[in-house]
Amino acid sequence: MPSKTILKKLAFRAYLACCWTDQTFMRQFRRWLLTLILESPLNGLVIDRTVRISGVDQLQLGHDVSIHWDSYLSAEGGIKIGNNVSIGHRVSLLSTEHQFSDRLVPIKFQPVTKSRLVIDDNVWIGANVTVLAGVHLRSGTVVAAGAVVTKTFDEENVILAGVPARILKRYP
Repeated sequence: MPSKTILKKLAFRAYLACCWTDQTFMRQFRRWLLTLILESPLNGLVIDRTVRISGVDQLQLGHDVSIHWDSYLSAEGGIKIGNNVSIGHRVSLLSTEHQFSDRLVPIKFQPVTKSRLVIDDNVWIGANVTVLAGVHLRSGTVVAAGAVVTKTFDEENVILAGVPARILKRYP
């Protein structure tokens, strides 16, 4: 009997193979495969066929999550996405980053650091946003289009914008 890990890897390969079409059956089949891989029900999940995920075994998704086209989730270091989260198109969620500790070694050959990225419930991430490894987005956060979030903000109900992102507005 194949191990659970092997079955998850096969299911993920099947998921990737099903991304060539967006017909209703294929959308439902991809969602079913993700349910198998993540071992949890994915109620209300909307995920575009052009979304790419690496490290899917380190990804946790809440209910009513939408991830729109051309987004990339690098989950090798762990990504946890809460409930009622909307992720716009062309968003990059990264849980890894390169180190630059030895100037004698080319950057591409230096070690990679893994750091968990957490997105709480009720977060809206606009189009073309990049969220770097180790960031924690609190409940009620809105990230404006084009922002690069490089650090955690310890407040809920804020609008983040800019490169690097900063608090643009607080709301009740």
